[in-house]
Amino acid sequence: MSSIALLGFTDAESERLAAGLSALDSSLKLVKFAADTSKDELSANVEGALIWGAGTGMAGPSGMVHAAADAGVPVVVVLPAVTLDGINATSPRIEVCFLPCTAEEVRIRLNLAMSRNAPTEAPNTIIHGELVIDCDRYEVVLKGRKVDLTYKEYELLKYLASNPNRVFSRESLLRSVWEYDYFGGTRTVDVHIRRLRSKIDDVSNHFIETQWNVGYRFRSSGGST
Repeated sequence: MSSIALLGFTDAESERLAAGLSALDSSLKLVKFAADTSKDELSANVEGALIWGAGTGMAGPSGMVHAAADAGVPVVVVLPAVTLDGINATSPRIEVCFLPCTAEEVRIRLNLAMSRNAPTEAPNTIIHGELVIDCDRYEVVLKGRKVDLTYKEYELLKYLASNPNRVFSRESLLRSVWEYDYFGGTRTVDVHIRRLRSKIDDVSNHFIETQWNVGYRFRSSGGST
């Protein structure tokens, strides 16, 4: 089932369209989000976004559309008039429908946007933005440059990146990555996280996030905090 964010769906006409889309395709889970939802929240929770342009207020839908697209979320925007109003319709992540339109047309547009942005990962390869983890070669590449990691740093990164946005306690990481082959308790995890960050994080990438008093998680968007 694919979770689709509904943004700007506040009037009766938009509600009818959402109901028609839901009846047309039961594999879609339509979830209403506030118009000011952050791109990080969209990236972490949905596989696509449907934006009702008429319900986005005076600012219009363009900022919301591009924020969702920048977060890596395929977008279909339904506009009340035949004007793009600042929306870059050439982006592969963005599809546009003009009213009047049917639920069938919206579903086709959504299919197009999502199929163009479907992962094209090679077998046994983990890809998050510009970070590529080749599990067969035990190699990590960031922005086309190979990153030198120790075996445990690699295993820790692989484990976190295989479970994006899930928070792991230090104890859980010790059990899963080190098993019984470790010394120094949970401090071992902190030391390896610090070393990993020094090698893969920069101004534009903050892959590993600290959940205070709990542990760590890998941010799937790979964006800056």
